[in-house]
Amino acid sequence: MHFTSKIQFALLTTLSLFLVISCSPKKVAEMTGDGNEVKFNIPKDFTLTEIYHQSEEKQGSWVALAEDDKGIIYACDQRGKIYFFKRPEKDGTVNSKQVDSLNLNIGEAHGLLWAFNSLYVAVNKNWEDASGDKTIRGSGIYRITDSTGDGALNDVQMLLKLEGAGEHGPHSFVLSPDGSEIYFIAGNHVLIPEALKKNSKLPTNWGEDNLFPPYLDARGHANDIKAPGGWIAKFDQTGENWELISAGYRNPFDFAFNSDGELFAYDADMEWDIGMPWYRPTRLCHVTPGSEYGWRTGSGKWPAYYPDNLPAVHNLEQGSPTAVVSAAKLRFPSKYTSGIFIMDWSFGTIYHINLEPAGSSYTGVREEFLSGTPLPLTDMIVGKDGNLYFATGGRGLDSRLYRLSYDGDVNLSDKRDVNSEAEDLRALRHRIENYSKMKEEEAIALAWENLNHPDRFIRYASRISLEKMPLDLWKEAFIHEPNDIKTIEAGIAMARQGQTDNKDLILNKLNAINWNDLSETQQVDLLRNYALVFIRMGNPNSSQRRSVLNKLKGRFPSQNDIINRELAALLLYLNEKNAVLNSVALLEKHTIEKTQIDSGMLSEEATLRSEQYGPLIREVIAKMPPGEAIYYGVLLSHAKEGWSKELREKYFMWFYDVLSAKGGMSFKAYMENVRLQAMRNVPENEKAYFEELSGVYSPNTIVEELPQPIGPGANYSGSTVSSFVWGDKMTNYNGTIEAGERAYKAALCILCHRMNGEGGATGPDLTQIRSKFGKYDLLFAIYSPNDAISDQYAFTLFHLDTKKKIAGRILSETSDSIKIMPNPLNTTYSVQLAKSSIIKRELSPISPMPSGLLNRLNEQEIADLFAYLLAAGDETDEVYNSNINP
Repeated sequence: MHFTSKIQFALLTTLSLFLVISCSPKKVAEMTGDGNEVKFNIPKDFTLTEIYHQSEEKQGSWVALAEDDKGIIYACDQRGKIYFFKRPEKDGTVNSKQVDSLNLNIGEAHGLLWAFNSLYVAVNKNWEDASGDKTIRGSGIYRITDSTGDGALNDVQMLLKLEGAGEHGPHSFVLSPDGSEIYFIAGNHVLIPEALKKNSKLPTNWGEDNLFPPYLDARGHANDIKAPGGWIAKFDQTGENWELISAGYRNPFDFAFNSDGELFAYDADMEWDIGMPWYRPTRLCHVTPGSEYGWRTGSGKWPAYYPDNLPAVHNLEQGSPTAVVSAAKLRFPSKYTSGIFIMDWSFGTIYHINLEPAGSSYTGVREEFLSGTPLPLTDMIVGKDGNLYFATGGRGLDSRLYRLSYDGDVNLSDKRDVNSEAEDLRALRHRIENYSKMKEEEAIALAWENLNHPDRFIRYASRISLEKMPLDLWKEAFIHEPNDIKTIEAGIAMARQGQTDNKDLILNKLNAINWNDLSETQQVDLLRNYALVFIRMGNPNSSQRRSVLNKLKGRFPSQNDIINRELAALLLYLNEKNAVLNSVALLEKHTIEKTQIDSGMLSEEATLRSEQYGPLIREVIAKMPPGEAIYYGVLLSHAKEGWSKELREKYFMWFYDVLSAKGGMSFKAYMENVRLQAMRNVPENEKAYFEELSGVYSPNTIVEELPQPIGPGANYSGSTVSSFVWGDKMTNYNGTIEAGERAYKAALCILCHRMNGEGGATGPDLTQIRSKFGKYDLLFAIYSPNDAISDQYAFTLFHLDTKKKIAGRILSETSDSIKIMPNPLNTTYSVQLAKSSIIKRELSPISPMPSGLLNRLNEQEIADLFAYLLAAGDETDEVYNSNINP
């Protein structure tokens, strides 16, 4: 999430030009011009002043700020110009006559930085938007200088061209603590330039590194974005000497150095994934050289416990990360100055994160510092006067500029107590991370010495250093290494090189390790090492498979949920005979217990700050999916062997349980994709039975008179569906209404829906559907019918005393029986249920409309169907008489 996400906020209208709120920790309400309240909650003894209302002056919505050495503040409109003005004196405000703009054909920046007597600008704009106009500058990093010496910025130089833009595009800058270098941060839709890959602190042989193919986002988001995701790099003042520092983020918007000179980035979540086991909330990450934070698209995200990535120093639930600043130079009380401030756009909150040393890294302790409703926070800077300046706006929202100042006395010389042990550990980690400045033998010796260090960040740095060295220089050490932990860490490093001739060597070393001598964390690391061997080096042969199964047999299930997850994945991958049986047992156990993988959900108070997003969060909390059970549900969808009829019955009936929960926007579509994948592993002669068992009915002889799809069909993804709305699938459409009607019937729509008085009546009338749904929602409702089911058309789900479930439309009911129609595609088929056999009845969470109907059609047929629905079957509609551009 981020300030450019689709969450909408009520627009801030006219506040008084000079707004002062002070001294009280209570909430303060100010009335806008239309009578709506804007509520602020600020810390005691602070004064908040609105110093400018840029939207009122038609100067856009500001999302980036910077201040130069002379007190000039620069600000950029997200969709327009770069403005500048003199920072007002104490208690002063900004007059519109004082605000000017750079006349340099550059803007739309997410990041600004003043350094080296220059303004550095991160433009976030697709190059194709320029339409061939070379004066319009697309995504990239630019340096603007005063080449004439007259005090006016006039010369623009592009330092690095970037491919990628939008809400996950190029973002922010920060100056290094010694003032010699600039760091830059980008979201996962920005490709890493080749120049950076040639000089990287982390290995560039990145991959998805999952045992099973991941499920891509069911709505198509980032489906084509692969490792390593968002990234951080640094460069010198001239835009040369680039070095890639860190990667594996989703959409980190900003970062800052703390008072120890350590770098921290605030990474965004994927709120559509809420409820899925791979969901993770917003997080604050310690950006160490060579760090990898494990973002992968869809379900492929690495859990924080994987040893080949690092854990966050603090997780922050849902939100939209924007600005991050160090508090070290603020004229604030000393309790704040060793930490950092971070901004959340969605819920209008500034948090203070006190960074407490934890080994060579830190743990974050969060305090809610300032909040407002509505307050879409975009950027903040530390003014040269020691005050905090911040802007609101983004996505064209009402935009204002504020100053937050402390009213009391401040002793800027106050320092926190020095933690000498933490300093020594950081110094050791820095030495290891500085491997490129050492001789290879020296770097390997230092790394090898610390591969089993109790500090995770030091172990990680040691492995990365080892991976950057030639394998031939340390392979012999691995062969003779007696220490289990060093063997596992070096084994991970070797497996990631993918040299298949070392496969037996690694497996033999791992098989020799005594499982019971390892801690639970080390057992997880061992299992990840096995997985990486198979991922990077290929499937095991029969001998290798037997040796690993002999090592792991009898250990699943264990008492540890994390170990169980990793054992289940490995054993299912290796087709261990009891893996399905034990996994289904855990599926049932965690469904009953509603076990959660740490969901990281917001407090109710915080959700109240967003009128549109908050209710969704509260609904999810009330009906939270059983995340641990879903993990096994997803995993079992890949299992081809080890099934009995009874196990499959338990598994497919389980989908009723999980779909009764509430998750993010992609939750139900994800789960349907999981069910469809599992169904592909069912023998052909049993598919109809298990489809019916899970509430989905296939076409039968009742539809023989309907036209068959032309095909060939495909297993379409959410991104394919999206392409019909936002891509080029419908551009210059020139199909006919006859083709549309044929596709409509071939997709079986006519069996359940009426169009212009013709068709079935078990589903809603589609004649006016185009006036009720947007184009994307219309097409996605066909792709993923379980997302939203009207009570009017939902089937009733019956829980029977046989432990089975059946759903259908009630046709009649007597004192002792109920007659239902379970198959929406066959209205002549009915089932009689004895009331004595019914334990419970409720609305079914599975739509009567079968999923996968689009999969029967080819892409042209989908386009014809979409056009037919948009035209409501009317051949005079403009769809058939002019090009449509959804």
